[in-house]
Amino acid sequence: MINSNTQTDILKRYCDMLYPEQLKENEYIALFFMKTDKNGNVVINENNKKAEFHRFVKNFEEYQKYINKYKHNFHVYNALATVKPDADGELHRQENNMYQQKVLFIDFDKKDYPDLKNAHDFTKMIKSKLPNVFLHAYYDSGHGYHYYIIIPPTFKIRELCDFNKELCALVGADTNACKVTQVARIPCTFNHKYTDKNGAFPFVKEIDHYRKHPQQAAKFHPLNIENLKRVVNNVKKQFTTENIPELPLTEWKYDTGEFDVKLHNCLCTEKVFHEGADEHERNTWLGRIIVWLKGQRCMDYQIEQKCQEWNLRCRPPKSTAETQSEIEGWYEWISAHGMAVGGCWWNIKEERTSGIVRKQCDKFHCRQAINPYESMSILEDVGVKINQKVLTDSKLSIKGKNTMSGYEYLILTVLDKYMPKTGRTVFTIKDLKYCMQYKRSGKWQFCMDISTLKKHWKI
Repeated sequence: MINSNTQTDILKRYCDMLYPEQLKENEYIALFFMKTDKNGNVVINENNKKAEFHRFVKNFEEYQKYINKYKHNFHVYNALATVKPDADGELHRQENNMYQQKVLFIDFDKKDYPDLKNAHDFTKMIKSKLPNVFLHAYYDSGHGYHYYIIIPPTFKIRELCDFNKELCALVGADTNACKVTQVARIPCTFNHKYTDKNGAFPFVKEIDHYRKHPQQAAKFHPLNIENLKRVVNNVKKQFTTENIPELPLTEWKYDTGEFDVKLHNCLCTEKVFHEGADEHERNTWLGRIIVWLKGQRCMDYQIEQKCQEWNLRCRPPKSTAETQSEIEGWYEWISAHGMAVGGCWWNIKEERTSGIVRKQCDKFHCRQAINPYESMSILEDVGVKINQKVLTDSKLSIKGKNTMSGYEYLILTVLDKYMPKTGRTVFTIKDLKYCMQYKRSGKWQFCMDISTLKKHWKI
């Protein structure tokens, strides 16, 4: 835990960033508190309502006093805009009471972006759309990241919030955190919603602030919001998905692809390449697809073309510019870390990625593709077992007509090894045929003719 003097410095920087140095006579800072129990649940009072209240303060000393008093047992927030009394002289945090605001607020929830690991990743995501926009400060809220852009004070808070929502939509932040009455967690308080891996409530931390850097502080000026609106409008045109059609899902089978599936060990990737990926799984599959296409010795321009086509099959598709940005991000990652992106789900340590890949897995085809000669292994502990009822059946008689043929032995053996042990997974005639193939002169062939299979299978 940081010491009290440092906390005071952080709070002072934050307060000065949000509010005017000198409040007007009837202008106040609105603090909002929600009481929690020891488990972080919001307390319900005797009137069956949440135990919550506001305090309205005029200066930093009062601001800090209330925050320090309640932060250990309450969620502590402040309104982004100052407030003024209504016609009856009452103070509330309602739209008609909001007075002036001097920041834009960008709120990310970590759970919406499980692939992003830290504030650097989220900052990079903002900069991918708005590379020249200066971020004056950002904070770890415990379960997300809050970014602030300082602008000239404005009394047109409704108009500002509408633009703030456009900005958040562009960079992928929470568009619900753009209300006229919006509140934000205050640094040096605790986020009581969830505990961290140590069982403690996360501390709301300042990550960076322009005033911590003397050169930035000396050159400080609020961002010209009209210029920012023009920039956002131009970027939206590049990244818009309004005219991108979302193609219907067309299921792809392992025996209908354009590639020779028997030669590749990443059939789950090929399946997703043909079918597209679902939201929040796109980036995982994009990396695997790029590595897979590099394995096909595709040139970079071919990879980019195929990935843009794949984007249209995703649900939903992204803009051309955003997809290109993600492709280039993977190029950088592969250049730094190599091509170790693919692999079977049981070898992937990261639980979420392993689960995504597992959903698309067809274990038999992948094992056959890796080494077809392992399909019928008779090594110890992985050999084939024939059901005892079959071994004691009269079909094993040596009296002629009831003797079981070699083809029948083969079919029963394959079924016993590869047929799912539960009824939830379908095993088709087509699956059986795949299991009974061998390779000759680079081509896969069925080990018996179709008429023989039909005869013994009675189909």
